[in-house]
Amino acid sequence: MGRFIAGFLVATLLWGGLYFAEREGYLQLGAEEPIDVAAVPKAEGGDEEEAEASSMRRRRGRRGRRRAERRGRTPTGTATTGDDLGENDPRELAAGESGGEQQLSSAQIEAGFDGAFGRIRRCLILVPEDAPTRGRLTFGLRIRGDGTVTRVNLRGPAAVTGGEAGGCLRGAARSIRFPSFDGPEMIAHYPITLE
Repeated sequence: MGRFIAGFLVATLLWGGLYFAEREGYLQLGAEEPIDVAAVPKAEGGDEEEAEASSMRRRRGRRGRRRAERRGRTPTGTATTGDDLGENDPRELAAGESGGEQQLSSAQIEAGFDGAFGRIRRCLILVPEDAPTRGRLTFGLRIRGDGTVTRVNLRGPAAVTGGEAGGCLRGAARSIRFPSFDGPEMIAHYPITLE
């Protein structure tokens, strides 16, 4: 039992240290592959349904921009939107059960996001064209042991994290399926640079 508690404490300190280092900018967990928002394709050719859906999104985006212009407000600055990841919630430890302390590696998290980049790029089409979109977009995820994402939040440019684009990005992150692991729910932060 003593070895288990010692292992638990070491794992908690390591994950806490990694979280702190990533949060403070000392460490980058995840790809820093810049995405040029202006270069995201705008549904040219291809499937007619996708082209029509993209056209509807652009019309909705224009309506939203016109409403924002009438109000004189365009989203600026940074914002955090989405779910509370429960980072400060106490961790439950089932001492009598055979639960492990395994977590996903940064390579597994990166591979999950690599599979979702097509959908993430399509979500960026919904960002109003005149809105400031440069900077860092960070996905915050709470991941269950079966590899499903239970909570998502976004931190970054307000024009990207809010509105239709933010909802689409949170949906894209929720749809990621990671490998299962024998451990409690974990929290991961994945940054992307927008140019």
